[in-house]
Amino acid sequence: MKQQDRIVIITGAARGIGYGIAECFAAAGDRIVVADLDSQQARTAAQRLKDEASARDAVGIPCDVADRASVAAMIDGVTAQFGRLDVLVNNAGICPFRDVMEMEPDTWEKTIDVNLNGAFHCTQLAAEKMIEQGDGGRVVFITSLAENVTQPVQVDYGASKAGMRMTMVGFATALGKHGITCNAVAPGMILTDMTRHHWERPGPAEEIKRRVPVGRIGTPRDIGHAVLFLASREAEYISGITLRVDGGHQALCV
Repeated sequence: MKQQDRIVIITGAARGIGYGIAECFAAAGDRIVVADLDSQQARTAAQRLKDEASARDAVGIPCDVADRASVAAMIDGVTAQFGRLDVLVNNAGICPFRDVMEMEPDTWEKTIDVNLNGAFHCTQLAAEKMIEQGDGGRVVFITSLAENVTQPVQVDYGASKAGMRMTMVGFATALGKHGITCNAVAPGMILTDMTRHHWERPGPAEEIKRRVPVGRIGTPRDIGHAVLFLASREAEYISGITLRVDGGHQALCV
């Protein structure tokens, strides 16, 4: 697998953690595919990567990861346009924040469909292309600290992320013989456009200093740097692990 100028698919990359991951790959000289449910946001993010992150190339492609046909069309489109696929980052996900005792079955099923089934569809179909190419590849799953700890309003999310972790481990055992590694990054508390209104309030800001040993909230690029390493040539003997990127938060809470 090439070290630079790789073709990298990042699901759910139009904003937040996914976009921060895309920025890191762009800085490394890779070509980025922003695969997102919102086609307009995907194209806008791809243009931003070229304008602001000096991406060598970036395209936005609509994709519903919960729909296998949509995933297949996205991956076929990428390989038709670029000729290959080197890295997949399974980042797309949702967290409805519903109390488990009040949760409708449809909410549970949608969370599992997007977070867990989506990662399965993307990984299986992307791996088929990587195997055909014959020179390895990298798959990184974005899980969560919720794969180990949860709360009443995140039971569906925690279940999906724990499932993602074991899906990653299973694919690592299946794909290693093809030179394809599979790993996960579990973010802690991360400042994004969606969470800024909460974490920048005085109370939560002080809570960060108390709960996170390094004394600050994480950024999407903190996650991106970890993903970039696991996708690198230097990490070719690392597979089947979850790397916590949380400023020491879970170590303090255990």
